[in-house]
Amino acid sequence: MEQTENHSYEFGRFQLIGADRVLLREGEPVALTPKVFDILLALVENVGRVVEKDDLMKRVWPNTFVEEGNLTQNISLLRKALGETPNGVQFIETVPRRGYRFVGAVRARFSDAEFESALSDREQVVIEDSTSGQTGDLNRPLVTAEATAPVSSPSFFRRRIPGFIAVATLIVVAIAGIVYVTGIGKAGHASADSIQSIAVLPFVSEVSDSDTNYLNDKISESLINSLSKLPQLRVVPRSVVAGYRDKDLDPRKIGKELNVRAVVTGRMQRHGDMISIQADLIDLDNVAQLWGQRYDHKLADVMLVQEDISRDIFENLRVKLNVEEKKQLESYRLYLKGRNAWNKRTEDGLLQGIKYFEQAIEIDPNYAPAYAGLADCHNMLVVYGIRQPKEGFPKAKEAAIKALEIDEKLAEAHASLAFIKFRWDWDRAETEREFQEAIKLKPSYGPAHQWYSSFLVAVERFDEAIAEAKRTDELDPLSFVASSHLAWIYYLSGQSDKAIEQAKKIVDLDPTSFPARRYLGLAYEQKGMYPEAISEFEKGVKLSGSPLMLALLGHAYAASGKRAEAQQVLTDLQQLQSQRYISPYTVAAIYAGLGDQDQAFKWLDKAVDERDIWLMNLKVDPSFAKLRQNRRFTDLLAKIRLRP
Repeated sequence: MEQTENHSYEFGRFQLIGADRVLLREGEPVALTPKVFDILLALVENVGRVVEKDDLMKRVWPNTFVEEGNLTQNISLLRKALGETPNGVQFIETVPRRGYRFVGAVRARFSDAEFESALSDREQVVIEDSTSGQTGDLNRPLVTAEATAPVSSPSFFRRRIPGFIAVATLIVVAIAGIVYVTGIGKAGHASADSIQSIAVLPFVSEVSDSDTNYLNDKISESLINSLSKLPQLRVVPRSVVAGYRDKDLDPRKIGKELNVRAVVTGRMQRHGDMISIQADLIDLDNVAQLWGQRYDHKLADVMLVQEDISRDIFENLRVKLNVEEKKQLESYRLYLKGRNAWNKRTEDGLLQGIKYFEQAIEIDPNYAPAYAGLADCHNMLVVYGIRQPKEGFPKAKEAAIKALEIDEKLAEAHASLAFIKFRWDWDRAETEREFQEAIKLKPSYGPAHQWYSSFLVAVERFDEAIAEAKRTDELDPLSFVASSHLAWIYYLSGQSDKAIEQAKKIVDLDPTSFPARRYLGLAYEQKGMYPEAISEFEKGVKLSGSPLMLALLGHAYAASGKRAEAQQVLTDLQQLQSQRYISPYTVAAIYAGLGDQDQAFKWLDKAVDERDIWLMNLKVDPSFAKLRQNRRFTDLLAKIRLRP
């Protein structure tokens, strides 16, 4: 599909910049979600034409099934953001039973090459208000706007608005590089004496709520941790500067109290799913701002690294470092990139994460966090059915042990090893010891609490499991993974109503979250709401293509009496075995739903032989409730060490 995202458009008080994916109102960014922006761009490109609903949904959600209500909701958000035209009417017109049309005068601005071509052809066409009945073609935008010269620098048309940092990277490295390399003077020249001490003051916001405070704390913490890695720079600990959170911040007074040469201040604004952060570096001796930068990004991308910016700053940073210091900082940069990739939880992301961690290890073979990251990637490759347990877990275990050999106090490595002890070694005592050690060493490390809750629910310690899952959600309130996990723990604890309530929160925020739809479907099925469960699993299959989701759909078919459909899923899974790993545990669940206990136990025995990752849920999984009175079920629990 050909799109014109390199164009910029003007209408009313607005400037729509396709290349930067930003909408400006009188020069100020307007907060739009990614999907709302895509809808606006499609409508503006076809100004005056009716864009059919189906065409619009295919463009905005090309590989995802969504209901028409999602489009309606996003159109409503867009109308609120745009307001009215100068003539007092809305920019977006609804055409009943068909679609939507953008009305209002629109002018397109071309690139340099396009502008020269336009001048040579002397084509100048102004797009005005239109009420024609033409239908927009999303493959061929209507816009043939007035050939207008490109706006010169420093207009937003000439530069991209930089992305919001991976909370621990972009602002961090920018400040770190400037502080260490030069101690820049007012006009950008190096000063005679570099900065040797610094404090990162608590970031402030116009609105104080739990999510905003969480972000502010994380930004400050990441800045302090990263700046502390710079040699010969004294950084005031977070525990000390945290005391200034609710005070009026007078940088000079605080600088004297803390005995530092410079301070970092920051202000954050949140508009819907957009975050703007203004960070400043202040030289207290000279009462001068050495550096300042504004970062704008979508909340959903808060953990992504803006690679081009961080790379450039790291290049400048290395100028003043010796060989060993260069290695340390480069390894750290690659580690952050690896963690960002791992957080995506996709096959491409996990494989990319492995590459980043391996590159970090190649530069610094003694960098323990990179080995822990490597272990986590191999663990998740098994969880998501991309690798067989016998392929992924041994590699993960080797990496986790290597990390602990280098740094026995690394919480992330203890959590990684605990995951393996639980899912692969079936060692309950060691699992608990490792999880508790990880949490003791780093209480704020969310994955340790998350994975520990999975262990606790598997051994029927439900109250503790729910408490740990809630702690995970509290530590990372902006993470859909953490919030969805709480629904999973509710489900396995038998609290289906709470699971439904929690999963619905995520689905309402992100209809494409297939983990949330998985847990929602499971909870519906637990309540006997089979049509609702089947609907969620069908959507999950379309969203993810995951054999796990397909198997869950098969079980729901079986449990609801749709035997033919369940048998078809079994056939589909058998055909998929030649392409990717199919969990025998999930196949056993379908047979259990069909009431075929012999086949169910046959596949559970196969799951034991393969040390299937989902076996640890066997004791509490509602899918196997009807098998629990069978002696063979008790024998299975003994084999996988889930009996007391």
